[in-house]
Amino acid sequence: MNEIDFAALVDWASAHPGLVIAAGFLLALVEALAVIGIIMPGIFLLFVLGALVGWDPVLLAPVAAAVLAGAIAGDGLSYWLGRRYRDRLHRVWPFASSPHWLEYGESFFRAHGGKSVFLGRFVGPLRPVIPLVAGSLGMPPREFMPRMLVACTLWTPLMLAPGVLFGQSLALAADFGARLTVLLLLLVIGGWLLIWVSRAGYEAAARRAPWWLKNVALWLRRHRLLGRWFGALFEPGRREVLTVTILGLLLVVSLAALFAALLLAPLSSSAWSAGFELSGLAASLRSHFADPLFFVILLATSQTLLALLIAVMAAILLFQRRWNGLLHWLLATLGGWFLALLLNSLMGMLLDRPPLKGSVGEVPNVHFTLAVLVFGFASLIVAKDLRPRQRKWLYLSTVCLLALIGFADFYLARATVNGLLSALALALGWMAFTGIAYRIRATPNARPGRLLAVWIFGWLGLAALIVPAGYRQFADAHELTQPSRTMAVDEWLQGAWRELPSKRSRIGPAEAQRFDAQLAVSRDRLAAALRANGWRVPSELRLDTAASLFNPDAPIAERVVLPRDFAGKTESLLFRRPNGGRAVTILRAWDSGLRLGRTEVPVWLVQIEQVEPTVRFGFVNGWTPSAGTTASLAPLKDLDPEWRWMSNGSDDVALVLDPTID
Repeated sequence: MNEIDFAALVDWASAHPGLVIAAGFLLALVEALAVIGIIMPGIFLLFVLGALVGWDPVLLAPVAAAVLAGAIAGDGLSYWLGRRYRDRLHRVWPFASSPHWLEYGESFFRAHGGKSVFLGRFVGPLRPVIPLVAGSLGMPPREFMPRMLVACTLWTPLMLAPGVLFGQSLALAADFGARLTVLLLLLVIGGWLLIWVSRAGYEAAARRAPWWLKNVALWLRRHRLLGRWFGALFEPGRREVLTVTILGLLLVVSLAALFAALLLAPLSSSAWSAGFELSGLAASLRSHFADPLFFVILLATSQTLLALLIAVMAAILLFQRRWNGLLHWLLATLGGWFLALLLNSLMGMLLDRPPLKGSVGEVPNVHFTLAVLVFGFASLIVAKDLRPRQRKWLYLSTVCLLALIGFADFYLARATVNGLLSALALALGWMAFTGIAYRIRATPNARPGRLLAVWIFGWLGLAALIVPAGYRQFADAHELTQPSRTMAVDEWLQGAWRELPSKRSRIGPAEAQRFDAQLAVSRDRLAAALRANGWRVPSELRLDTAASLFNPDAPIAERVVLPRDFAGKTESLLFRRPNGGRAVTILRAWDSGLRLGRTEVPVWLVQIEQVEPTVRFGFVNGWTPSAGTTASLAPLKDLDPEWRWMSNGSDDVALVLDPTID
């Protein structure tokens, strides 16, 4: 995770077109093939393939042709297998153990006839099944082939286009900074994987739960010791036997995970250093473009708002006179909150947690524990009376929301991974414990949809009041700042310069993230020297300059240079200078927070890059590193002949000192 470079993957794809084309054919073939396509996330892999190919017509056209050929071959092979083994399909794996796949395809085919060949190509679960069913039910080839060819021809661009657009979006995001690219990858691809895994796991559990959960319940009733304690919960004929069993297993797994997380907590305490916020992976992800989104997410799920949501749900249950639900709601949320605070205090004493702002040292993280309890138990209350399909989407939405909250806590360095995992384990375990008691005694709710609507609108209404009022204070509290300090010039020259950050980010190739020089010179003198040598401040992205961002014919001198982030802040100084032809040299400087001498002259962290203009999507201007060039410090050496230059050998970082520093 330290070196993430999507551009390198794109370059690899361009350098190996044959492998990319072959991958497109195989992915489409396997994704459409009967049996294998059912369990393979082919759409996701085709999405990634499209992102790698991007907007390159030289490579995109043959890849699209390969994907089309693979889809046709896969459907054709599945159709042949259906005709060849039509009488034995129900007796072979996986249809013998999972007959619902074949039954679903057969019922769909009988309902829609020949149209199902076309429609099934665009429905994920049916795609690898319909051609097989069409062959097994005797559909003639003269009817199957035309429909299949038309469907595959339309399906191919629809599958590749999202990935292609996303790949170009990543390239555009790279103009704003590599960390924005990684954020898009994490949110889009990570979110897609989370949804796919959660949905697949829920559907698999829903199909198999009745059989194996009943066996677990039977074993518990017959156990000599456990049967005395839990046997009454699993008596045949009792309501919610399966749900109670699931919650019981969740309780056991969660307690085991919590115990493991607490044991591992001392091993992660090395991350609790004063420089964690500036040098950690979370700080490397910080971007001033993305910060507002995560500020809003955490404000809309703050502990204050969650406490108000506890009161809102309590008021609803009180109004409905659901005393049992009210009791368990308060026990689940307030009791779990108290447990998190208590366990966090105990772990703080054991681990000697440092006094950092936010909650980066919390094990378990209290905010995330409360968020899981509030949103999770609310979903448990509402889902009890929903239909199974509605219940699935409610749980899936809750999982996505909690994943976003947890990532926001990590992004703003309010929580470590260990703190989040222990919080999740504690919350799920306590929620399972209280949920068992609730589901056994709960009374039906005739209008769960109304309860859900009041809950959602209540949350949004509270968020609309709290977020604007607390945004500025919250943003200021989570602003990353370099530690301010002063030292003598000799101390800096003799090695203290190594204490300053050496990279702008832990994300991306090392050469692109490394600072090229440290300049000890006043801001005014540095800016004056740059202007005297032909450097100019580029246009900023504003309403009056935004037009040039979407004008491919805009002169190079008028094109916007987008800012870069270091520890969540844009550069303090940004200059550009023509470098012959279409190439441009860009200089960026960040204030390190260090001051030298009695006059406290700032030390600047400087990056220099040579770029050329490019166009994204055919109409969005951007910049790309010049081919075959590396960062050169020659432009700095021409700035002022009086400045002292020091070489640092293998460290390859130039130290520039204004000799007038007192």
